[in-house]
Amino acid sequence: MSETTTKKRNRITFSCTNCRHNKQKCNRRKPCMTCVFRGKQDSCNYGDVDPERVAQSGASATGSSREKSQEPSPQNDHSYLTSFGYSHVNAHNTLGIVKKLEQLETGITRSVAQKNNTVKLNHSSFEIYRSIIRRLPCHGCVNHLVGVFFQDFNWQYAILERSFFDEQLQKYYQQPIDDLSEFYHSIPTDLVTIPALIFIVLALALQFLPPDGSRSLHSSCLWGIPGDEQNYEHRCPTKQLLGLLGKDAISLTYIQAEFLMVAWLKNRGAIAESWHTLAQTVMDAQEIGLHRDEGKLYADGVENVCEQLWKTLMRRRTMLNLFLWDSEMGMVLGKSLTLSVKDCLIIPPTDCEVPRDRKAIAPSPRSPFDKPSVFTLHQLEYQLISHIHDIKALEAEGPYPRDYSKVERLHQRAIEFIDNIPPIYRSGNPDTSFDDQCPWLPAQREYLSSNAWLFLLLLHRTYIFSVARSRSVIMKAGIHLLHAQQRYFRSLQPHHYKLFTLAYISVDPAVSMLAVLITYPEEEKGLVPEAFRCIRETRWRLNHIRDSNIVAGQGADVIQSLLARAEKKHVQALTASTHTPASVMEALDHITQSSGKESFRANTAGTGVDEQVQYPDAVGSLADWPSLTMYNRSVDAGQVRGEMAYSFNDTPLRPTADLTYCDLAIDGSFQYPASLDQPVTSSSTVNQPLSGQFRGSFDDDSFWRFVNMTN
Repeated sequence: MSETTTKKRNRITFSCTNCRHNKQKCNRRKPCMTCVFRGKQDSCNYGDVDPERVAQSGASATGSSREKSQEPSPQNDHSYLTSFGYSHVNAHNTLGIVKKLEQLETGITRSVAQKNNTVKLNHSSFEIYRSIIRRLPCHGCVNHLVGVFFQDFNWQYAILERSFFDEQLQKYYQQPIDDLSEFYHSIPTDLVTIPALIFIVLALALQFLPPDGSRSLHSSCLWGIPGDEQNYEHRCPTKQLLGLLGKDAISLTYIQAEFLMVAWLKNRGAIAESWHTLAQTVMDAQEIGLHRDEGKLYADGVENVCEQLWKTLMRRRTMLNLFLWDSEMGMVLGKSLTLSVKDCLIIPPTDCEVPRDRKAIAPSPRSPFDKPSVFTLHQLEYQLISHIHDIKALEAEGPYPRDYSKVERLHQRAIEFIDNIPPIYRSGNPDTSFDDQCPWLPAQREYLSSNAWLFLLLLHRTYIFSVARSRSVIMKAGIHLLHAQQRYFRSLQPHHYKLFTLAYISVDPAVSMLAVLITYPEEEKGLVPEAFRCIRETRWRLNHIRDSNIVAGQGADVIQSLLARAEKKHVQALTASTHTPASVMEALDHITQSSGKESFRANTAGTGVDEQVQYPDAVGSLADWPSLTMYNRSVDAGQVRGEMAYSFNDTPLRPTADLTYCDLAIDGSFQYPASLDQPVTSSSTVNQPLSGQFRGSFDDDSFWRFVNMTN
């Protein structure tokens, strides 16, 4: 072999048959990523490889590995305890004590243990990995769906940040194929977690794809993205990819992919599965110490300080979001909270926009007059939801509170929060200066208003059958909440109807108000007409979206059955009330299509919607609310029990949880009225025999069994 030939071969100018077909060169020893994606690794040309050079390089690599294995690797005492599963962020367990001893002896403080950056797969797992990767759409479809995700979904929960995700996407497509070992299948964890995140982002984008959004997509590229079919667990590529990694390889990207799975499952009606996925996500976040943020910064140089600050901000955002989801889902569904306030050191992240270049700019908080970010809403929400754990502690005491002043204090805190909402987020007379720049702001505004009134409803719902004052708050807060939900609904477009918040924040107040109207018909008579109007409006809204939202249809059936029973107890009040004019129904039916920056707002220009839909001020101003707490602070249990007309168990009324876990449903179909606010006449449901019975696994002394008995 001549020297010239050897030098020529040492340049390793191999070509790949697939790339050669595209008239391109693949200057790698292994096939390019495109060939691996398309399953054409065997078609790559390895004929020009110098066998002697490959053998020499393999021998040198083997020799170096043997030399490294013979050298005694430096060990410390706590490295032997990693297999015990001790937490690395708890200083009071055995591992923490050993670390403290090492620090006293050596003066060195070790940072949190780094997770594995590579994962070794056996042959079958590696083939599974390759088969899943080949299901990714083409680069053009991926970019289009990523844009849909950040425009039509991410504003709701702000789980991802666009600049960070774009860098991950670019890093994934630029990852050299040499990182895939031909013999040991050693894969960087980023090549597993990033595509897992991409798959779930694409799935959510398809959930909220606008009607004209499929024009730029190739139908042949979307076969690998899971849809709304029932066998989602077996076809979910995100779950399959994350299953290839052990718990020693968890990263922030891993957590974000799991978190988005929770949202995807909720929006498709798989509530039980989403709750279990959320609990697993919380435990995985605890595994990497997201819940014990002590503000320490680990940077290997001054130039990396800013980058580490932004990564810390993203960790804090993710943890705060997990806390909000765990708290709200736990209270609404009646589940135990996975996160404990005592175990968390949640530091609210800096409220700021994340720039593209994060190496020279440090996070700095925005002023109250600056443009908000998509995450600003959740930092406001955290100020109130952080007290959910106090409500959970009161709920554990049962329906007869030992000290009602605790309820008073939380009630007053919620009222102060509502009064002090920033102008750009308040529902009444808002500051709309940034609405054109932030098209998602009107929807976020009503979402925050809904959650604020939901907090009051959850606070008093435990005492719905025991304390008359709480029933009064439930009626008033429920009316405010349903008003906010109607405005929230009008700010969205039909492709947003799968949002779970449209269903559960409407079903809970409607059913709670109907429980008061049925069980205590003599109370709050002044609110009865407006309460029925809001409930009918909610029933219409849920029926309107039932084809897109699974939970909404079930909730509409439950509300219809309870509404028929409540109307029979309030015939005179409804007959004497003034009904909503028919123009309101026409305005509600008129939902115009829009696109671009207007995709989140109903285009009311020329329709007169805002002028025609006038909500009566039946509840009174916020200034009247503190008077609800001006009464005797000592609640006598015997006297409270005497106010109850019926005896129910100590389980609070949770409509969404009953729909999800108790198989609450209706036996029998209803003929829904054609109008939103059907007048009480001889043909209405008031004068018709009640049809339908609730079926489900509920107790004999529950509210649902009582309603069945009154039929």
